[in-house]
Amino acid sequence: DKHKLADLCKNLNFRHKMAQYAQRASVAFHTQLFFKSKGIVSEEAYILFVRKNAIVVLIPKYGLEGTVFFEEKDKPKPRLIYDDEIPSLKIEDTVFHIFDKVKAKIVLDSSNLQHQKIRMSLVEPQIPGISIPMDTSNMDINEPERKKKKLEK
Repeated sequence: DKHKLADLCKNLNFRHKMAQYAQRASVAFHTQLFFKSKGIVSEEAYILFVRKNAIVVLIPKYGLEGTVFFEEKDKPKPRLIYDDEIPSLKIEDTVFHIFDKVKAKIVLDSSNLQHQKIRMSLVEPQIPGISIPMDTSNMDINEPERKKKKLEK
């Protein structure tokens, strides 16, 4: 029967799509748990894509891909020059190309508990007003404290 077969295929496709969503959500959740226990991390990264207002980086140590935005709501907008032919992004005197090595800071943003996100920001190269110094003294209140190791007796 054509109609029963069509309904069966529709159900199988729906279940497959839902399983993919569950897999992605599980990976995102466990990544958030991992960085919640790590705290603020600064690692080397490589630029995968250059956008008009951001760079997409890959952090090989964790296999993590994320976006480093240069324009934020509360900060003054930097002068960005995007060249789509190369592709490259020039900020102040620094030019970013694909596969350039940078250093990124990874933080779990807990400002909205229902929608926690992993945020990345640029540490190196140093660009005034954009780069964030890797200094743990200005840790956010929302950031978790590092777990203390049990003392061996």
